[in-house]
Amino acid sequence: MSLEEGVLSADIIDFGIKEMDLVRIEARCHPNNIGSAKVMEKSGMTFEGILRKHLFVKDQHQDVKMYSIFKDNV
Repeated sequence: MSLEEGVLSADIIDFGIKEMDLVRIEARCHPNNIGSAKVMEKSGMTFEGILRKHLFVKDQHQDVKMYSIFKDNV
């Protein structure tokens, strides 16, 4: 993860929580996308689990990893 990715994701989370008064922010990625998962984890997001067959892409059902962060955790 580059410094820019970490700062950007932290800035987006901060904006959502403080400026938009969001209680929960969610993010998802493909289970094989290790880079995206690392960015979410380093941003303070918690892995919640796998959403099985959540997307239908290229004629196949795809799983996704779900991450979240709550207002009280920032």
